[in-house]
Amino acid sequence: MIKKLRRYLVNNLKNIPGWRTNRKLIIIECDDWGGIRMPSNAVFDELNNNGLPVNTSRFNRYDSLANKEDFDQLFTVLKSVKAKNGNHPVITAMTNMANPDFEKIKKSGFDTYYFEDFTTTLDRYYPGQKVFDKWEEGIKEGIFVPELHGKEHISVQHWMKHLKSGHPELLKAFNHGFVALGINDLPDILKEFRPEFYFDNDEQKPFLINSIRESVELFEKTFGYLPRVFTPSNGLFHPDLDHEVASNGIRYLYVTRKMPYPATNGEIKFRPFTTGQRGPEGLIYYTRNCAFEPTDPEYMGVEFTLSQIEAAFRWGKPANISTHRANFTGSINPDNREIGLNELKKLLDTIVKRWPDVEFLSSGDALDIMRRN
Repeated sequence: MIKKLRRYLVNNLKNIPGWRTNRKLIIIECDDWGGIRMPSNAVFDELNNNGLPVNTSRFNRYDSLANKEDFDQLFTVLKSVKAKNGNHPVITAMTNMANPDFEKIKKSGFDTYYFEDFTTTLDRYYPGQKVFDKWEEGIKEGIFVPELHGKEHISVQHWMKHLKSGHPELLKAFNHGFVALGINDLPDILKEFRPEFYFDNDEQKPFLINSIRESVELFEKTFGYLPRVFTPSNGLFHPDLDHEVASNGIRYLYVTRKMPYPATNGEIKFRPFTTGQRGPEGLIYYTRNCAFEPTDPEYMGVEFTLSQIEAAFRWGKPANISTHRANFTGSINPDNREIGLNELKKLLDTIVKRWPDVEFLSSGDALDIMRRN
């Protein structure tokens, strides 16, 4: 009873500050598209059987680049639901634009970092499937709208440093095309080398600034438009980098209500935000207020997400639902995809039944409404 009361209070209090609207807007922001995680079930078994700590999360266990079947089944669910205005639900796909080129990195003796764009990685993972054609199909139909999640979902400089030092487990994972390995001498915030924008000295900043620029260039080259929205990986981002985001044409920066950032010597500090705050060059900060993680062991069911949506609408806020690709991929385990998509179908069907005037929008379109008003 106390836990329920606490959740109720949190759901409501977090929606009080900031911009409001009478429209019932639903945004589904799904992180991690484009970036690699576990290459295959065979790689997982090989690393796990050799004693490497890979069975630490559902992401390492089930998440991989989405294949053609993943897209076909996801799109079937999205197109099976329609709002009153005729729109289908929209996945805003927060996309990492590049992955390591393992072969070139190894040939350099781990002295130089090389990358490949994620479409090249898709072709290497799934030859002959033409998976990027499914991306373009979803974009054309307006149900799958990429935005920017950064260049890599990897703390590149720290990863390269530990590879160069000859860390045996990390090198074994590297030889199997796997990055996200937890090793003992990493700070907690740098867990599994996932936060792209972690640094522990100012000399590492220029690399990160260049990564922002390169990610925007790759995005425009790949999709034919500039990203409007940027979500830093693992929700960690230094205020000194906000200007770089804005100067590259991005309008909206995802933040948390208590946003971590690296300070002196890697110390973690926090800055508070509410949706609608403005930053340099007209940059607008926004937060998410709902969560949907159906393949998480701690998932509390569709009603938990619906209660968050209800609280958002009560306070005149769009319902911005946070989720991850790991909920909808089945190349490693088809059961994982089936569970995630079945729950997504339940959620979407209930939303349109409970709120008949709901509108499904991409992040960029919804945030443009906020900007205009």
